[in-house]
Amino acid sequence: MKKDSLRTLSRNVVADRPFLLALVGVFLVGIIYTLVMVFTLQVRDVQVYVRYTAFGEAHFYKDHWYYLVSFVLFGIVSTLIHGGLMLKFYGLQRRQTALGIGVVAVMVLLIAASYGLAIMHLAYR
Repeated sequence: MKKDSLRTLSRNVVADRPFLLALVGVFLVGIIYTLVMVFTLQVRDVQVYVRYTAFGEAHFYKDHWYYLVSFVLFGIVSTLIHGGLMLKFYGLQRRQTALGIGVVAVMVLLIAASYGLAIMHLAYR
């Protein structure tokens, strides 16, 4: 994008208070999700449960603790991509689509938090 279009986009976003609050909300939920996952991680020398599946020989699979860092990375990447998509659609005059992406982003992060905390509880019991 050109410098002029970035300046125009930022002015328009700041002028549209409901959209700005939605964008800040997505980033706030993403930061909270990431912090919760970071502070839930524990460094262990032994392998921990990291996955559950109904398929396969064993239903619980073990791996090293740093496999669980992927939950933290998911929160960061998901927040940045959804925020970027919101800004892109807003710049294309698709405000309702951008707000819809914001709602979906919050729902995805809440479901991921539920799933991630369940896995962390299973891993460190």
